[in-house]
Amino acid sequence: MSARTTRRRWARLLTPLAAAAFAVAGLGVASATTTTVGHGENDFGLTTGFYRGHQVEFTYSKGFFCDTTVAAASTTGCEAGQKWKVAPSTQHDPLYITVPLGFSVPHRHIDCPDRLTCVDHPSTMDLSRLAPALAPLFNTTPDKLAPALRDFATPGHDHFLGDLNAHKGEWWDVYVVGITDKATYDRIHAHRDLAYITSLLKAKDPHVVGPIPTNLFLFFAAK
Repeated sequence: MSARTTRRRWARLLTPLAAAAFAVAGLGVASATTTTVGHGENDFGLTTGFYRGHQVEFTYSKGFFCDTTVAAASTTGCEAGQKWKVAPSTQHDPLYITVPLGFSVPHRHIDCPDRLTCVDHPSTMDLSRLAPALAPLFNTTPDKLAPALRDFATPGHDHFLGDLNAHKGEWWDVYVVGITDKATYDRIHAHRDLAYITSLLKAKDPHVVGPIPTNLFLFFAAK
């Protein structure tokens, strides 16, 4: 894939996020619930996710972990755009979160809705590493755009797993997959399967971009 094509795909993915960032920049974003940057408070709770065509239940018992050796300007210490360097454990598996961009999804149809922070998730993330790809779209510079992205409210998303770790609790490192078309999102939601998302990525579907690495880990057991 050429550098120009890559920039275009990043632009399609991130334009809705940047527009929203400008809209809320003067109003502030959701405050963090952490007492220590990079670590969430240990709360117990549940969300849902998808595995091989089925809905599964996630049971959380530890707060999020974000690798603070990766620089982040968010109040949580969490960011998207660069992979973690230091993990909270030697054993972990990937968690893929699909983020609908440029369209809305009813709260009852998404695992973690917009403007609601799911249990043991960070409330904000730093997206400023993505500013260089966005700046030309707004006829501005990355330096001027980045402040609006540094403490952006964590967007609504769904969870997808490639395995269940024998239903035992563990850390999961998070990768973001952006969905820019509602019909594509609906098909992904109907399949409920990471393999389907992977097939779209391999086929270079223009409405599915990622996986985007983060420095974020979540701890839960899935069953």
